[in-house]
Amino acid sequence: MKQRKRILSIFGVLLLLSVAPFALAQKAWVTVSESKWQASFSDVFFVDAQHGWIVGSSATILHTNDGGTTWNQQPLPLDAELKKVRFIDPQVGWIVGENGTVLKTTDGGQTWMKKNSGTGTALLAVSFADEKHGWASGDGGLIISTMNGGTTWTKQAIDTNNTIEGIHFVSPAIGWAAGGGGTLLHTSDGGQNWQFQTSATVNTLDALFMLNDKAGWAVGAGGAVVATADGGNWVIQESKVPNSNGMPEPIWDVHFASENIGIAAAEFGVILRTKDGGTTWAPLETRPVAARLQGVHMLSPTEAWIVGDKATILHTTDGGETWDIISSASELRAVYFHDDMLGWAVGEAGSVLHTNDGGETWKPQNSGNVFDLFGVGFVDENRGYIVGTNAALAETKDGGKTWGDLSDPGDEGHGTAERIKFEGDMNWLSAMGSYAMSFGSPTHAWAVGEMSRVMHTTDGGETWRNQDGAAMFVNLYGAHFINENVGWVVGDAGTISKTIDGGLTWTPISQGPTWNDVHAIDEQNAWVAGEQGAIMVTTDGGTTWIDQTVPTDENLKAILFRDAKEGWAVGDNGIILYTNDGGVTWLLQESPTRNNLRDLVQTPSGHLWAIGDATTIIRY
Repeated sequence: MKQRKRILSIFGVLLLLSVAPFALAQKAWVTVSESKWQASFSDVFFVDAQHGWIVGSSATILHTNDGGTTWNQQPLPLDAELKKVRFIDPQVGWIVGENGTVLKTTDGGQTWMKKNSGTGTALLAVSFADEKHGWASGDGGLIISTMNGGTTWTKQAIDTNNTIEGIHFVSPAIGWAAGGGGTLLHTSDGGQNWQFQTSATVNTLDALFMLNDKAGWAVGAGGAVVATADGGNWVIQESKVPNSNGMPEPIWDVHFASENIGIAAAEFGVILRTKDGGTTWAPLETRPVAARLQGVHMLSPTEAWIVGDKATILHTTDGGETWDIISSASELRAVYFHDDMLGWAVGEAGSVLHTNDGGETWKPQNSGNVFDLFGVGFVDENRGYIVGTNAALAETKDGGKTWGDLSDPGDEGHGTAERIKFEGDMNWLSAMGSYAMSFGSPTHAWAVGEMSRVMHTTDGGETWRNQDGAAMFVNLYGAHFINENVGWVVGDAGTISKTIDGGLTWTPISQGPTWNDVHAIDEQNAWVAGEQGAIMVTTDGGTTWIDQTVPTDENLKAILFRDAKEGWAVGDNGIILYTNDGGVTWLLQESPTRNNLRDLVQTPSGHLWAIGDATTIIRY
């Protein structure tokens, strides 16, 4: 009887051992977040309160027939960047874009027909006065016209090579065009003859809107706004755009609901409003997003739509006082978990997402920053730091509820930021950006970036100082410190650099391709991952590096090891690699996304997280 029980016990153990690998194999990466629309939007147009269209990159066409409650993608059998869309009724409309693309629909966009525009030049604007008479414009002073609804197009003669960015006809005869160098043109005979008008600016005018044959506005580079009240004389209006990067923001589009009420869309999420025809413009204090806003359409003095980069769709019903974010994709670049519950992900255009429930939900935080963010780390659950381009260094003392910028975007290396001091011959590096951040301890952190920039704190972020010698004038993309003294940085031209004294001295080498990330488990064992599927390992503290065989040539962006055996790497097109023998063999893993993955972290309890383009957040 005892012998039988012993045999059954052994059988039970063997059964458990056989099931364990199967159970492990069943564990998989799952998608927690991913943007529905993965495109940049360039224009929005409503033909009436219910029917609207949005166009953008990757031949994206979105349509609503319920006033924007739902948006559905309309199929298009080509790949082109679409610039402008115009409809004259719910059924008939046109789209123009790169490579001379002209598309027409007569069934509300269920089907689109490609028309022969007679040019391969990028078309940036389109206007139709009725079903037959239309014009399109683009690079090199190009204006083409059609008198048969877009079936055939004819080039019109204008005396300029400046790009024509905007065009608007209020009748088959009367129209205006605007573009490079402040160009403003007018015609009263359908474009057979174009006359120059004085725009009062030399800035490129990127968009043009005529309310009627008298009142109109054009906007463009350097925050330029010019207006006319008689269709002939143009005057400068003060836009009062912010100077987020030390220069006035370019304004990309403008639209008016009446002679007084207008909205303009600009760079870095800037929204400008006027209630007096542009005599005074004011930027919205709180920006809904920080992405480039490229298209605006007002349905009434109270309702408007704005679209832009990173799948941005905004809607207002109160004249622009508040905006609902219908869609917005965060191009995430770095992720950090302070513990199993608290995490932050940061990315382009000042994006910050936060979770306080272990990643079940992610909510945006206002970084107070419009630049691209590439690194994040926390001293404790309340105090944290973010680094990015344009020397960005943001700080929070309340877990991200509020962020403040410690840097000065207009510094240009002059050392005006009080808590950031770059000394010596390399003080100009204070104006450069950072591409990665690593905390070796709660008090010691490093940020690395452009032109071998290394920035270091020893007091939990109170002060930041430069360190030299990690490399010579190459961009650094990755950093990993295992404690206050020992760390690695990697970057362009095969750069791998190690310090064992907290960055006072560095031992740099150049071996292999561009390296994007590095991970060490102790002072001897480290791995680097980079372009074209490259992974190398050292087991002697960096004296020698050995290439590892990797089953992909996709660019790898992040690498992480749990211990000396188990490791992970992620990269472009959703690639995920796994090893359980220290990288002697790497295996492709099933990925739930095709979006580029940019960073990879492990929580204290062992959960893995990866983030990337189009608000992609996945968990293992």
